[in-house]
Amino acid sequence: MKKTETGIRQEHPDGDHAQNAACLVPGRATARADDLLVQIAHGSVKALAELYDLVAPLLLALLRSRRATADQAYDALVGAFVQIWRTAPAYSPGATALDWIIDLAQGDCRTGAPGRAA
Repeated sequence: MKKTETGIRQEHPDGDHAQNAACLVPGRATARADDLLVQIAHGSVKALAELYDLVAPLLLALLRSRRATADQAYDALVGAFVQIWRTAPAYSPGATALDWIIDLAQGDCRTGAPGRAA
């Protein structure tokens, strides 16, 4: 990783591309998301709220890039968190929590159904 005037940038494995770290969830946050999903699977509303605070900005940016309007993106975000609540018991701890969450949120983008994962 190298620091730039706009912040820390992460080098792409091929060395040609870099992503702004503000768009990435740090490793510690990813581990926290894993812990929170386990708590959510056991019915913790507090953990769901903490997960929302942790990943909602990232998910909303992703959903905005795939929706016609900001309102549709927000509706899909809310729907994604409903799906997270409902399907957290199926989450396997140790899997990449953020990937699982993003796949769930994008499921409704592929089907076109607002707020419902495929």
